[in-house]
Amino acid sequence: MGIKDFKVEVNSKKIIHNYQYLKKLKKKEIIAVVKANAYGHGIEQIVELLWSNGCKYFAVARECEAEKILCLKLDNINILILETIEDIEFLNKNKNIEMVVNSLKDLLFLLDNGVRTAQLHLKLDFGFGRNGVIEQDFTELEKLIIEKNLNFKGICTHIFAADYNDMIDIEKKFNNFIKRLDKNRFEVIHMQNSAGVISIKGENCTHIRCGTILFGLQEIGYYDPNIKRAFKLIGRVLDIKDLTNLKYIGYQKKEDLNLEKSKKIAKIRLGYGDGFSKRSEGTMSIINNKKFKIVHISMDSTFILVDDSVKNGDLVEIFQDLEESINFLKVPHYEFLSLINDRIKRETT
Repeated sequence: MGIKDFKVEVNSKKIIHNYQYLKKLKKKEIIAVVKANAYGHGIEQIVELLWSNGCKYFAVARECEAEKILCLKLDNINILILETIEDIEFLNKNKNIEMVVNSLKDLLFLLDNGVRTAQLHLKLDFGFGRNGVIEQDFTELEKLIIEKNLNFKGICTHIFAADYNDMIDIEKKFNNFIKRLDKNRFEVIHMQNSAGVISIKGENCTHIRCGTILFGLQEIGYYDPNIKRAFKLIGRVLDIKDLTNLKYIGYQKKEDLNLEKSKKIAKIRLGYGDGFSKRSEGTMSIINNKKFKIVHISMDSTFILVDDSVKNGDLVEIFQDLEESINFLKVPHYEFLSLINDRIKRETT
């Protein structure tokens, strides 16, 4: 890695602070969601960090993410796959791998093929429309469980609503269904997403399931000042050029860009080949505690309008103001942070 390459700097102390704070706040164990490369923070580094500080339960979306964790060869660890997987042999070979059951059809298939219910978590969908057994199938699901006297590793739902009253309604429905089935059928009960961790009590839950909040990425409207952000996307100015000597910036003609009478442009080693989307053109970078506009993003480079205060080698931070970036890009922070790919090194400090 060159001195002027970009990196994601992850503050390990802040992640451990968040983990310990949430455990103490909720008085429950945590299922740490580390899908999408731990929301851009680096799945292997984050799992090892949390595992060494007492976390033994992790959730991912897909098998390929679970395989990355298995390769770490950590003892006493459980990995929950949130999406339906078709490779039953993968479950049979790895007894510490668990899977969410996302439909009644999936459950029937898994039972017919001899998959142990001790590796399965039932998921209930109260209108999210993404994953889970839908409400229309609840009666048939209840009948199947009682007739076959099934016990599962876990049961869960997802708090998807932004409206607090809707969150409470989902929690009530979830608790009522667990009571109908008898909660003793389930070793692990979990329901919260990161916003739900802040706003929902989680009655009957044995664990809290959270991802972005562990890294200090909070939802607007659901904010806890004790949670600390751990992510920084930083690098250094690679080169500075005088605009008067240029006809093009990247592939665009200089006059086609809104250069605001600036005289200098800085180049950094970050581009859409690294997952830094061209949609970020127009966002602000931070150099020497001052904001400078990003005007062009190419495959491997990005160009920033600067003034005479900026020098070659100065530190540059991207996405420092997350709320500003969210408002400009019109997408949540976990989308644009997760896009930063493996060409950018993750460094835990």
